[in-house]
Amino acid sequence: MAKKATESFEQQLTRLNEIVQKLDAEDTALEESMKLYEEGIVLVEKCVTYLSDARQKIKELRKRSDGVFEKLDFEEE
Repeated sequence: MAKKATESFEQQLTRLNEIVQKLDAEDTALEESMKLYEEGIVLVEKCVTYLSDARQKIKELRKRSDGVFEKLDFEEE
């Protein structure tokens, strides 16, 4: 099932959960499992990009209590 680029992060996570459930099911055919796996990889990549972009925005938009904006640096994991 192809997904639109306009889906929200939460919708993508919901779809990933659906994929995981189907892949865990014993009655899922191999061909369907492969298609689901490929779709899941694409969704994971989109989610990682979304989180990376959100992290960058947080760095740029953090405002101190005195109203001054400052860069918020995250520690790399």
